[in-house]
Amino acid sequence: MIHMRKTIFKKILTVLDQIELQGVTLHDTPLRVYEELVNDYAGYKLSQVKEGVDFLYEKQVLKEGKNGIDLNPAPTIYAKSNQNSSLEALSLMETFILEPSVYSFYKEQAVQNLPVTIEELQNRISSEIVHLFLQTELFEHTQNGVCFQPKLLSYIRDILNEYDTSTPPLISTTVTALFAASIVAHEDLRIDYKNTKLKMIDYQWKDTILNIIPRKGIPHDRDETKALQAFYKDTLFHEFDHACPLCAINIPHMLIASHIKPFRDCAHIYEAIDHNNGLLLCRNHDYLFDQGYFTFDENGYILLSKQLLEKEDLNTSYAIQKNYRLPEQYLTKERKLFLQYHKEHIFLDSLLFLKKKVK
Repeated sequence: MIHMRKTIFKKILTVLDQIELQGVTLHDTPLRVYEELVNDYAGYKLSQVKEGVDFLYEKQVLKEGKNGIDLNPAPTIYAKSNQNSSLEALSLMETFILEPSVYSFYKEQAVQNLPVTIEELQNRISSEIVHLFLQTELFEHTQNGVCFQPKLLSYIRDILNEYDTSTPPLISTTVTALFAASIVAHEDLRIDYKNTKLKMIDYQWKDTILNIIPRKGIPHDRDETKALQAFYKDTLFHEFDHACPLCAINIPHMLIASHIKPFRDCAHIYEAIDHNNGLLLCRNHDYLFDQGYFTFDENGYILLSKQLLEKEDLNTSYAIQKNYRLPEQYLTKERKLFLQYHKEHIFLDSLLFLKKKVK
């Protein structure tokens, strides 16, 4: 791939983000991107776009599922980030973290952060990635080469700690929180917040979240989080491969990014936009889940309310199987905590039990 300017790279990522819900195949993607790109960059060739798309696919930034292409969350944030911001640098860093040679370099460099020459850097990871890195604030230039920006080092180490597991996150807590902080004016005390006394779930990286966004609660006006809710929806589409896990409906406008812990109950803006606090459901299943007609236990097995259990046509009319279990990859530690909240506070049978107990 030719070395690409940051503006063009961001434009390509933006177009990929726009078309990923249209069922576009990997084969057809370069032409679709080129058609959007040519108006702003007349000299750019279709062959160059194809090289760029192939590069993203090779580096595991772009994938192809049964419902078309899909862009990872980190490059989506990078494309939306402000020029020369910490968020831009860190989201680009995370964009290529699944590439083994890049991850290995990150791990070694983050220990002592000694300068390396550009030539050494290009020998460790591809020159195309290095070229993109050098157009951000990820590195500090010294007499002896480059090293990670000292002001970013603690963030970088936090991101690496999250990825140091057999099941890496869909997107790091650090980059998600920084993105939220860049969208919602949490420092503006004129914006009224609610739920400031409510308790967050027990996040493993809670200190990271509160370090970036100390203010608890969520804005009274949900419109303040509109851009974040769009990202939340995109991330759930990515995680669930554009389909409802219960019935496999994969028509985008029939799918809802359904909060597990309702938005109105969230104790922090991070909870409201965390993909772990969500399921991608068709409109029918979203309504039933939102109203507490079914939930899931700690092992992912579906729990049906008494009202649903009485239905004889449960499978044919409601597309629900009594022994259904959420696939293991969706049962993250955090999602289990949110599902526990749903079972205790939203599930109709739990509410009925509490009412009887109060009486």
